[in-house]
Amino acid sequence: MQPMDYSLLKEIIQYMEVFQKQGEGSRIEDFVIWLNNQLFTDQADDPHSEHDELLIAFKVMYLNKELKKQAKSILSVSGISSIDEYSFLLHLDYQDSFRKMEIVELHNLEAPTGIEIIKRLLRNKLVLEFPDEQDKRAKRIKITEAGKQELRAIKPKMDSIFTKFTAPLSLGEKIKISGILDQLIK
Repeated sequence: MQPMDYSLLKEIIQYMEVFQKQGEGSRIEDFVIWLNNQLFTDQADDPHSEHDELLIAFKVMYLNKELKKQAKSILSVSGISSIDEYSFLLHLDYQDSFRKMEIVELHNLEAPTGIEIIKRLLRNKLVLEFPDEQDKRAKRIKITEAGKQELRAIKPKMDSIFTKFTAPLSLGEKIKISGILDQLIK
């Protein structure tokens, strides 16, 4: 019988001692994140490390395009023509109304693009426009009954796409990626 090799355990203990001395946290999750950062960041020998930012941006753009592609099949048989229009209606369904520019900014869109989306929704009678009580120069929009019906018709199908989209992730991974994306959005 061969003697046990504890070299890996000794190395982990050394890392743990440094972690605890730095006061980085007390949970195993904190240690795992810290250890990951110690082992896999700032590796000048890695030729890909200089392209990490580009890779992350590319992956985010790829996922955005994939989600739009999957949503297009559902939206093509509805009165809604884009995922942005769907998102506008979804937000308007949760809140009584928005100023036009509030909802445009909420979606991180350029003003002309956002106003064009609103015009399409108005044309299709999915939203209605009315004056803002506090600011007479501003206009507000709210979802109509037709907009609510359209939303009810496609929401289960869209929810199914979103569920399939994140299906490979565990609940913990979904929470982590949501937090990471929040950091990028700020």
